[in-house]
Amino acid sequence: MMKKCADLPPSELDQIISCPHTRRCLLNSGVTTLDQLLSLSIDDLLQIKGIGQVIAKNVVKEREQYLSS
Repeated sequence: MMKKCADLPPSELDQIISCPHTRRCLLNSGVTTLDQLLSLSIDDLLQIKGIGQVIAKNVVKEREQYLSS
């Protein structure tokens, strides 16, 4: 059973990732901190279950926006 958005625990990822599905995929793969997220390459992101090309590109875009703010 998939968790609903409200069921997701608060995490540092909320600061960067706006999509609940993407946050859930990252959390399920063990990515729980901004440092971990920032260290992932696009190839690393594509290895995470539930993350494909479109989501990986969105994550990279959201990271870039976060870092430039």
